[in-house]
Amino acid sequence: MKVGTYGWGAEFGVGFSEWFTLRASANTASVPGDYEEDGIDYDADLSLGGYGLLADFFPMRGTFRLSAGLLANGNEIDLDATPTTDIDIGNNPYTPAQVRVLSGDVAFDDSVPYFGLGWGNVARGGRVAFLVDLGFIRQGSGEVSLRSSTGLVNQGDLDAEAASIEDDIEDIDFWPIVSFGLAIRFR
Repeated sequence: MKVGTYGWGAEFGVGFSEWFTLRASANTASVPGDYEEDGIDYDADLSLGGYGLLADFFPMRGTFRLSAGLLANGNEIDLDATPTTDIDIGNNPYTPAQVRVLSGDVAFDDSVPYFGLGWGNVARGGRVAFLVDLGFIRQGSGEVSLRSSTGLVNQGDLDAEAASIEDDIEDIDFWPIVSFGLAIRFR
């Protein structure tokens, strides 16, 4: 069992030697929040997590490891805004009646590489071990799509607003992974 910046999850590991272990990893989490862009207040629900396979190399045959792997990335953001006053979308003003609900999605790359280092070995040692992982995934900077529930907002303005959000979030191309966990060995 583990918890961290990629959600909470579980792993299963198999040791092949003192030097090498394979881990299957799965994580998930949902984090509600708020986001403001160009005077529009969004409810932003961040979904975190994914699953995949990690290879661990133990260069000193101890608990310190270097890790690399491939993950199916589930990170995404759902955006919803219900304006109560006039707002600008793109470069044009719209009334709350014209917009009603402004909804959007931020999608990141589906398949991502993981690189990191850590301490602890899920396959060797005593019955219980403490695990630490420090690493990152490269998930892309995110593609944003926006839509209005009324269909009265010009698509060019929605695309301009989406581009503005993409510019704002381009720094999350790399998602940091810091996790802590406990390993229980069954043999």
